[in-house]
Amino acid sequence: VKSKTFATLDARFEETEQDVESHMAEITNRVSDIEGYIGYTADDIYGVEVDYENRTFTRLAGAVGKTPGTDFDSILAFGGRRRCNLADDGTVNAYYGDPGYIEDGSNGQVMVEQPKFYYKVVPLKLDRVTNGKGFHLRKARYYVSDTPKVGFKVHPAFVKNGVEREKIYLSAYEGSLFDKTASAYILDDAQIADFTATTGDLLSSIANAKPISGATQDLTRRNCGILAENRGTGWSQQYAATAACSQLLFIIEYASMNSQTAIGMGVTNKASGTGNESEITGATTLLGNASGMAAGTNGLVSVTYRGEENLWGNIWKFTDGMNIFCDIANSIHDVFIADNAFAESTQASPYANAGITLATGSGYVSAMAYSEEFDWLFVPGEVLGDSALPVGDYFYQTATSNGYKIAPLGGYWTDGLRNGAFCWNVG
Repeated sequence: VKSKTFATLDARFEETEQDVESHMAEITNRVSDIEGYIGYTADDIYGVEVDYENRTFTRLAGAVGKTPGTDFDSILAFGGRRRCNLADDGTVNAYYGDPGYIEDGSNGQVMVEQPKFYYKVVPLKLDRVTNGKGFHLRKARYYVSDTPKVGFKVHPAFVKNGVEREKIYLSAYEGSLFDKTASAYILDDAQIADFTATTGDLLSSIANAKPISGATQDLTRRNCGILAENRGTGWSQQYAATAACSQLLFIIEYASMNSQTAIGMGVTNKASGTGNESEITGATTLLGNASGMAAGTNGLVSVTYRGEENLWGNIWKFTDGMNIFCDIANSIHDVFIADNAFAESTQASPYANAGITLATGSGYVSAMAYSEEFDWLFVPGEVLGDSALPVGDYFYQTATSNGYKIAPLGGYWTDGLRNGAFCWNVG
């Protein structure tokens, strides 16, 4: 009887201990939430408050007093971004500045190594969407940290199909074609791509090549994705979470969403011309891991954000893992997000409804769409802004066209002030 009594007491003590731990964890998370609303002050957390309504940006915590560039170089999330030559098996053959580094594709693809970081979004003012899902985000604080913090999450760019990575690799240059049969890079956008899965041609990231286009070939988003995936395990074209990774870092470093004002217009003021009028890749080779624009006239030359050339302008960038479904009569403009097994015109798993409604008209972005689960997305919920503030970028959609849409990002060579790092086209 004594033995049973002590066993029962031990079990109750263990339950009580677990309850205490659970309550402590809950309290810790609540304190973190309060701290987020009040404002973090730690030097190793970097943030910005974006007031979309009043069109203001305020640096927070460790970002206070910093200016873009060298002030952020010591922070791994920013300064750890560096161009490299990446073999198809994921091996880094050389980094920018190493003797063997070269950008012609002979030593691997030219990529940007991005170290893992943690993030937190604190919504300060939300308006629920009328006849739709989610909220309009009116005011928010965005934070990043190199190390885990209570209440912070690993940015989704570093978790693919449930597997967490310490680093990812972003394309330094816009995609061009590698002809597998001829074993040669196509530098002039010849319309000869073989889109056969596994055995067909490959998407590439090298300097001095014309970005691939669909001038006459069937370069759908899925076909472009196949070219990327043909390079090997782990490769894909840009998708929602990887695009959001660079967008978030840019916002915090520059305390701005207007990428054209902060860094440069990009290739956006050319005449429309005929066919593919984009500039060849590699104009920012000499900038290496830094941000800036190539020598020449602003609006006619390429730009780069910490190694990624032409995040905006020059040519539209397909963005995978974002399927938009539009049903105008029922006020449906839904976003479905995935990080693997990319497919077109589907809501099926692994795609998940982001719980938001995109803006139902075209115009300059005035508020982002928001849901708690997908707080890392930067997609427009309202378009009452202008070409300068609060975002400065345009959103395109076709209000009379129902069905599934894709989501190119950034704009192209003739769109002027409408382009930018947050310029989406779901038309």
